[in-house]
Amino acid sequence: MMTSFLVKDRTKETYLQKISSEPQGTQQNRIVTINNFERFVSELYEEKTIESIIEELKILKKTEEDKYFDALYDLLQEWINWNTEQGIESSTQRTFFSYLRNYLYYRGIKTDQQDIKENLKFGKKIDVERHPLSQEEYRMIIDVIRNPKRKALFLLLGSSGMRIGEAMQLKKKDLDLSQERIKVNIPAEITKTRKGRSTYMSRETEKMLRPFLDDYADDDFIFDFGSTTDKSMRSARESNNLRTVLKRLNLDDRYPSNNHGKITTHSFRAYFFTLATRRHGENYAHRLTGHSGYLMQYDRMTEEEKLDMYIELEQDLMIYDQTKNELEIERLQKDNKELTQLRQEIRELRKQRDENYK
Repeated sequence: MMTSFLVKDRTKETYLQKISSEPQGTQQNRIVTINNFERFVSELYEEKTIESIIEELKILKKTEEDKYFDALYDLLQEWINWNTEQGIESSTQRTFFSYLRNYLYYRGIKTDQQDIKENLKFGKKIDVERHPLSQEEYRMIIDVIRNPKRKALFLLLGSSGMRIGEAMQLKKKDLDLSQERIKVNIPAEITKTRKGRSTYMSRETEKMLRPFLDDYADDDFIFDFGSTTDKSMRSARESNNLRTVLKRLNLDDRYPSNNHGKITTHSFRAYFFTLATRRHGENYAHRLTGHSGYLMQYDRMTEEEKLDMYIELEQDLMIYDQTKNELEIERLQKDNKELTQLRQEIRELRKQRDENYK
């Protein structure tokens, strides 16, 4: 049977070419998944490759379709079981599977969502108690980081609740410098949920970041360390930098269940969420961190109310006693000024009252 000249071969090489326009991080995840499946095939099926497996499945579908279904889902279940034996946790297996499913679909092997649900079983998810980043650990990390701008980056993560990917895409024009605390307007297109939101940065972060802002144009990335413009790569580089710092501090412990680091860039976001929840409740914390599904009361607050709540929280977020003391002095001075004004108003009212009685 002749094949139309319009039909082009779909190979691993053409697939890699197809995904070449995707973010670097996504490309890398797809390649890691294909390599993982290749290792599985080579271990369980001697002298076989992904190519021979795909060709065998295509032949079965044409010649023995009743056996094709069982062969395909048996193969996928064996792959899942193999990954479980390799110590790959359930959530990672599911991520791998979504990428493998996409690759197999491109190569002509289709899977049905309902069939997947009924025929495949992933390893049980292991919930480990997460290590909470302590204020002491946070301070140690910031002290060891040498680059002042990178210090500001990690201070921002813990004082705003932002994701590392969001912070790496912030531009100067996203900052409102006119308020009592710098307001961070996070555009929808750079958020995970594709919903814009606003948060604030602490006075600690501002003091570290301010010296750089005057040199920036409005469209300049705030945390541009000159490596690459790709968001995923820039975020990954900062994760690697953090791991280097943690190793120097002997804070690089890992969870035995999945070998993940106990402290990651996400730990700073969790630090903010925990303290914001303690101070103002989960609704407020969810809103500032950009979690989906939160209640809407926070959105109905005025900008002044939002800022006042953040300033109340800020004292909890601080990692340096000096800055805490400076803020406390500032608060006392403000209270004293308001008290002085109140006393003056009372004196004026009394004076006006006395004049009315004359």
